[in-house]
Amino acid sequence: MHIAKIVHLRVEAGNVRSLDGALSRARAAFQFEDGTVHWDVYDLGEAGERTLVEVFADREAVDRHDESAAVASLLSDLERLGVDVLSAVEYTQLQNTATEQTSKEN
Repeated sequence: MHIAKIVHLRVEAGNVRSLDGALSRARAAFQFEDGTVHWDVYDLGEAGERTLVEVFADREAVDRHDESAAVASLLSDLERLGVDVLSAVEYTQLQNTATEQTSKEN
């Protein structure tokens, strides 16, 4: 059962390059994690916004990822840069509905 997370982020214009740098470092760390099927960042054209797409082999892979030092480092970078998490939605293969885990209106 694959599990996907889609996370939408927003940062002030002056911090976009720093955010992209932090996400690039995260991509390098996450792409080789055991159980990570896909992890990438997308710029969909909205100023200061990025979309993360994460796909994991199973729940255990998600848990290992979420508890890793690399995730802790990324979260620290996001906080330092003042990044807003606009939404974070998790999908599983076995369900046709999404469960919204985090939503923040700005």
